Amino acid sequence: MKNGFAGVSWLGIMAMALVSCGGTGNDAATAEAARAQAQSTWKLAIEDAGAMSELALERMDIYLTEDGYPEYFEIRGQGVILVGEIPQDLKVGYEEAFEKLIGKTIPLGARGGDPREEKDATVTLNGLAYPIAGGSFTVEKVTGKWSGSEGDKTIHGTVELRLPSANGDRTVTGRFAINAVTWG
Repeated sequence: MKNGFAGVSWLGIMAMALVSCGGTGNDAATAEAARAQAQSTWKLAIEDAGAMSELALERMDIYLTEDGYPEYFEIRGQGVILVGEIPQDLKVGYEEAFEKLIGKTIPLGARGGDPREEKDATVTLNGLAYPIAGGSFTVEKVTGKWSGSEGDKTIHGTVELRLPSANGDRTVTGRFAINAVTWG
């Protein structure tokens, strides 16, 4: 009884330690399966002149900031970049409090995202790329359990985009679901 564990092998001790820490090895597999299932819903669907454009989305990056500054976000995917700022009273912070965004309308900008490498907002509809003059999205719900870039946390909602045209801005609307990840 040299280590205080009479009759217990080191393998047994390691197994008990792993279980007591909550890690079973299945967490990674469960998270991966949840992400794969959620990933199939990460899309932007926009109706434009009676035609529906559905674009696959990759991720919503939220760049955390110090007090006094808004958080910045960038939603990107196949043929789409949406950018803007989250109002200061709605900051999701390090806690990833995405639920604060439910029912809130968040403005979209023509240019923004990661302040170190700002991007122009664009969307591809019916095979044509359009700049975005502005707009907004409204969060309806947040699903998923696993946070981070390999997680399944998903924000769902509606979107309204203002697209410049020869006759002034026109508005298109749709729905989205996207994996949200904070960086700070």
